[in-house]
Amino acid sequence: MKFQIECNTAKNSQICLICQQKFMAKEARLIICNDQGEGYGDLCYQCIGKGGNWVQLQLQKFSQKILALS
Repeated sequence: MKFQIECNTAKNSQICLICQQKFMAKEARLIICNDQGEGYGDLCYQCIGKGGNWVQLQLQKFSQKILALS
């Protein structure tokens, strides 16, 4: 998985990939992508604020769910 940071001009609400909470994207978005650059979803500021190790653990769990479905 890769992180992609984009400027956000739309100022619309998103659903966090990790906690599933709706949040308002501000000036920048952190998008989780696969190795081909296809986006899985955004991370909210609260989840980002929990730190890189915590985010990594949550994304590993998410990745395992995706592999189980395929």
